[in-house]
Amino acid sequence: MTITWRSAVLHALTVVVLSWLTGAAVDLAWSASSGHLHTWLSTWLRDPWNAVFISAATASLTFARRPDKPLPRWRAALIDAGIYVTVLLVISGIAAWATGDDAPADTAFVTAVIALFTLQLPAARLLTMWRSGHLQIVLSDGQTDPTSRNLAS
Repeated sequence: MTITWRSAVLHALTVVVLSWLTGAAVDLAWSASSGHLHTWLSTWLRDPWNAVFISAATASLTFARRPDKPLPRWRAALIDAGIYVTVLLVISGIAAWATGDDAPADTAFVTAVIALFTLQLPAARLLTMWRSGHLQIVLSDGQTDPTSRNLAS
C-alpha cells in the first residue's frame, strides 16, 4: 500500500504553508508590539530563501510520505517534524553561508530556535498529526485485494 500523490502533496503543502504562516503571524505580533515591522518584512516577506524553504520542505515531505505505508499519527508526526526541521536547518544554513556569514551552522540553529518560539515547529507537528489521518491509500502494483484473492482460489 502506498499513499496517493495528490494526498501526499496536499499533506506536505498543508503542513509547510500553515506552519510557516503561523510562525510569520506570531513574529508579526511580536514585531508590532515592539515597533520593528521593518525587521519582520525583511525576515518573512522579502527574503527569497523563504520560498526556497517552502519548496524544499514541501518536496521533502511529499517524497517522504508518498512511497511510505500509512503510519500511526505519532510516528508520522515524529518523522515529518524531523524532516521539517532538517530542511529548515539546511536551507537557513545555506542562506547564511551564501550571505557570507562566518558561522552558518550557528545561524541555522538560531533560526530553528526562533521557529520554536514563533510556534512554527509546534504547528508543523500538530498539523502533521492532523493531516496524517486524512492520507488516501492505494494498493501497490504487486498487491491485490484479499477478497479477490479468495475468489480466485
